[in-house]
Formats: sequence, structure tokens, C-alpha cells
Amino acid sequence: MHVLAGMTEPAGFAAMEITVPAYFAGPIPHSHDDFDEAIYVLDGQLRVIGDQALEAGPGAMFTAPRGHRHGFSNPHDAAARVLGIWVPAAPALAFMQDIGAALVPGVPPDPAQMRKLYARHASRILP
Repeated sequence: MHVLAGMTEPAGFAAMEITVPAYFAGPIPHSHDDFDEAIYVLDGQLRVIGDQALEAGPGAMFTAPRGHRHGFSNPHDAAARVLGIWVPAAPALAFMQDIGAALVPGVPPDPAQMRKLYARHASRILP
């Protein structure tokens, strides 16, 4: 993420390009209480989880307003590039930093660890 000179903290919304590795299990389906999330697929394919599981390719965008159950994975043999957008920025960026450190490609997420992490960020696991 690039922050303009003179800004000490992002305001309003945050956007970040993310590479989702091939065969990435993704986060356990969840919801956030403090921020809204949108993911725009730039390249590759994702499996998006909401009310149902759908395939999302380049140009597809899925949104998860606060309280809406969602998740995604990349069960395909090629990485995907996405643009993540979050509103407001501060709570979302803190969550993304922690979840990025906890999710390891090729290793399924530990549900107990994820519940604690999500709870710290006003988010909930919703299988």
C-alpha cells in the first residue's frame, strides 16, 4: 500500500493488491463488525464463499458488508491477483496485518487460533 506524504494514517478506505497463491485454502468463512470489504479479481480465479460458493474470474467483484458471511479460496493451480478494498481503513488494515501473518500457504488454518484472532478484530468465524 502506498500512503501519500504527510498522511500519518490512512483515512476513509484502504486498497491493496494481493497475490493469492495456488491451492490457498483461504480464511474460514467469517464476518466483520467494524469494516466493509470488497475483493476485485484482477487475474486468475477464486472460489468465493457467501450464501453459496461461486467461481470468480478477472473483472469479478464480490462485496461483504459488515456482518455478512464470506470467504474465498484459490483451489486452482495458478496464483490469482486481487484488489482488496476496505472501509474504514484503520480496523481493516490491523486485521489484514494479523491475518496475513497467521495464514500460511499450504497449511489449513487452525480454527482455535483463527477464532481468537478474529475476536480481537471484532470479527466472527461463521462456518
